[in-house]
Amino acid sequence: MTPNPPSLLKKTEVCQKLALSLRTLESMVKAGTFPPPVRMGKHVYWSEAAVSAWMGRMFGPQEAWRPNR
Repeated sequence: MTPNPPSLLKKTEVCQKLALSLRTLESMVKAGTFPPPVRMGKHVYWSEAAVSAWMGRMFGPQEAWRPNR
């Protein structure tokens, strides 16, 4: 059985999903705070799973927060 290929996002799609500018995304990748893209020809892509995992790490503490009682 062949596994399903990952769902891929273009740079502009990642920026739209995260409400980031292209420059900010490029800076985050360069700083190592965002997963690096995979180059295919002259384009770069991110797997949707990698972007979702990054979002989970970033927002996990916020989502786990509970008010003091």
